[in-house]
Amino acid sequence: MSKLRLSVLLVFLFSLASFFATASITSAASNYERIAGKNRIETSVEISYASWEQADAVILARADNPADALSSASLSGAADAPILLTYPTKLSQSVIDEIDRLGATTVYILGGTGAISGTVENQLKQLGIDPVRISGKNRFETAANINKEAGSSLGTKAIVVNGFAVADALSASSNSAINQLPIYLANKTNLPVNLPSNIKEVMIYGGEGVIGKEVAQALEAQGRTVTRISGKNRYMTNLAAADASLTDHVIIVRGTSTSTTAEEYPDAVAGAGLSHKLGANIILSQPDTVVSATSEYFKKNRFLGYFILGGENAVSTETVMELTFHPDSKVLKTFEHNIIASAMDTTRPVLYSLSDDDFSLHSYNYVTGEHSSIQFTDMPEQLYVANDKIYVTLVHREHDDYWFDEQSGGIAIVDAETFELENEFEIALDPFDLVVDQLGFIYVAGGSGQWTELKSYSGVTGEEVSSRMIRQRSYLELSPNESKIYAINTDVSPRDISEYYISQGNISGYKDSPYHGDYDLGNFGFITNIKVSPDGKYLFNNMGHVFKGNLDYAAELEIPYMDLAFVLNENRFYSGISNYIFKHDYSTFLVDRSYLINGEAEEMYQKNGEIYVLSLVQVSTTGLQKYALEQLDTSKGMELQSEDVTDPAFQNYLK
Repeated sequence: MSKLRLSVLLVFLFSLASFFATASITSAASNYERIAGKNRIETSVEISYASWEQADAVILARADNPADALSSASLSGAADAPILLTYPTKLSQSVIDEIDRLGATTVYILGGTGAISGTVENQLKQLGIDPVRISGKNRFETAANINKEAGSSLGTKAIVVNGFAVADALSASSNSAINQLPIYLANKTNLPVNLPSNIKEVMIYGGEGVIGKEVAQALEAQGRTVTRISGKNRYMTNLAAADASLTDHVIIVRGTSTSTTAEEYPDAVAGAGLSHKLGANIILSQPDTVVSATSEYFKKNRFLGYFILGGENAVSTETVMELTFHPDSKVLKTFEHNIIASAMDTTRPVLYSLSDDDFSLHSYNYVTGEHSSIQFTDMPEQLYVANDKIYVTLVHREHDDYWFDEQSGGIAIVDAETFELENEFEIALDPFDLVVDQLGFIYVAGGSGQWTELKSYSGVTGEEVSSRMIRQRSYLELSPNESKIYAINTDVSPRDISEYYISQGNISGYKDSPYHGDYDLGNFGFITNIKVSPDGKYLFNNMGHVFKGNLDYAAELEIPYMDLAFVLNENRFYSGISNYIFKHDYSTFLVDRSYLINGEAEEMYQKNGEIYVLSLVQVSTTGLQKYALEQLDTSKGMELQSEDVTDPAFQNYLK
């Protein structure tokens, strides 16, 4: 696997760097990697560095004139060689260092001494490399000789482009590099070199304004089949040339010259090597405006990774975002309050959330838009919805490892129908997390004192019923049949899962997991939770590990997640992480579809088969984030194969 495949999507999960503005919110970037250096030569080095760990051969092309580089795509593919750019009269130190890093023993110099001087050749010889110069009396012959060296001229197919129109050559370079098809250069009205007799099929890239019908007619008169790939402009030609089978990654390059007097595409000409390594189309873009046809292309075609060649002046981040970020969800509501915990009502279209801004519980009906809140005297921390009520833990002070004696806290009970405070009582415990059974018994895990207690209380009187030892700040999960409570600790390493047996409000027994450090369940930097499936068969951990209901190990998901939502009557469940939602087959746990959402997934809910996501969205270019409730359109998204999800590059991005 190439270094580039191992470094695709290097943006860290919670550090998505780029955002774009819409009418109401600013959404996080799709996963893209910009490959750029301080100039065109350095960019070619960066492409090589990102794509190759080692290479036997390197291609050198003149940096300030792309003519000879235009036909090097098939050589790059055939020799598995990066394309490096150079000054005509000297090698930069960065190019020398890259050749050395690659361990290359062959360097192809494209063009005669007028393009790349003998001085460069001598520099290579001093490095112990005997270069191979491929040249001709003009760019047309040089291209033909490059094809001979690559061996691509021995096939039955060839590509013809205008030797003075770089954009169409860039559109052809993916096909050439991936399939080792020769590129021959033409004028508008003639083909200056004769094609080998073995070539029976010719693809002309560009309309008749670029390569006239005279060229096509001459080739057909030779008994060759001619196909023209063209559009109304260079961008339409480029899209017509895109191979629909290349669905994993895509490369976006500047499709206009950096010069008003010459055809200069400094960052793009080295992109053929990257196309070969990735198996990716090269798509042309305006530097700072969106081409509507290209935008439509990206709406219809989703990719795991987007690669941008060159800096902001080549293709701006804003343009990339507007081109590629097309969410499969709609934002129903952005919230003005910070959210520290949330839950969906089991029967109503209502999201409940706690805020530490003003110690409040909020109710939001996503059908009617009604929004209400209740303010508490003490700080709320966790909530649980059951029995048509909302149960809220209230903390009196910050959790403390050394708060051993006379702990205190509170439980508030809110009527879900009226959204009014029904009851509030004090407890002799610093509450951290809670669950509630259908009999109304409340089970609360302590947040302080290291080894503390899991206590049960009557939801009617507030009286303590029973207790059992538990590690401080453990998250709780109630089994669907309400016979046990699962717990995962958060303050020790390795982390551990356990279960507590309950009946009629009594905590009657305890079982520890048989695994201690055998599976990564999170760490102090990434505190994970647990979630039980609605049928009680499996217990899921955010790191992707799945246990059976009896705590025996079951499986590992292909990806970690922030939260899950289950639709078991359709044998599926969904996981969310970063800007992605993944659909899994519940029988196999395998991912078969991915969706892009507006924000970063925090919590997920299922209601009547619909998937809702509480996310963090960017709402301004200043970096301000707000919580939002999104509804996923499960009819959209991108089909995935297992190898897509298990690609180490994608895994690195998600972890």
